[in-house]
Amino acid sequence: MRVLVGKEILELRRTFRFIVLPALFLVFGITGPAIIRTLPLILKNAGGQGFDLQMPDFGPADGLAQFLQLTRQMGLLAVIVVYMGIVAGERKDGTLAMLFVKPVSRLDFLWARWAVNGAYVLVSFLLGCAVAVLYTLLLLGRPDYGAMAAATGLYLTYVLLVFSWTTLFSALVRSSAVAAGLSVVPLFLLGLLGFIWKPLGLYGPYGATAAGTAVVGAAGIPPVPVPGSALISAVLNLALCVLCVLGAYRALRRAEL
Repeated sequence: MRVLVGKEILELRRTFRFIVLPALFLVFGITGPAIIRTLPLILKNAGGQGFDLQMPDFGPADGLAQFLQLTRQMGLLAVIVVYMGIVAGERKDGTLAMLFVKPVSRLDFLWARWAVNGAYVLVSFLLGCAVAVLYTLLLLGRPDYGAMAAATGLYLTYVLLVFSWTTLFSALVRSSAVAAGLSVVPLFLLGLLGFIWKPLGLYGPYGATAAGTAVVGAAGIPPVPVPGSALISAVLNLALCVLCVLGAYRALRRAEL
């Protein structure tokens, strides 16, 4: 396991993944507060063109909420695109066939790959959160640090789940593109089904992100305490992460390398 973890860290350092995700989340951390800071000026200029627009009273919470929205809409898609070949790509280039004749346990390989790259995804997201808090403080005023910390914790479980089901789909199919397409389906479907069926929206996987945004507060709505349903959703997300790895292991055991 130690050798496999070292391999994953070395591979991570020598590929574009080392730069892409941290840079992307850093951009989101800067862009979220910046959009809220410049939006009143944009709306004012639009009003000068004959539009009668009501100017909202934006605050620090709006900057943080905008960052979380960018993460939810584009950041998670980026995670899928970056890691769609986390297993399928290794099968395609013959790396798995070489590893498993050593012999190397398929489960050890998956746990090492999931742990190193999953931790890297979470660190990238945390970097974006730290930058978002800093730029919110500079551009919009002092944010509610406790609310942002709670929202970050809830979001972390969902970000890890997205990475985990991408790993599962990458193990189920040989094509990285197909794995990406399959991974996008639950990303959009969970939010839609949660909107249609309220219990799923509260207690299901997507409930952690919805509660995280509500905890921060935005658009004049004050922050709310973390509800119990959000904690259930977060625990469910972590349990599903483990099941995704075990499902990937089962698929890899039956796969032709």
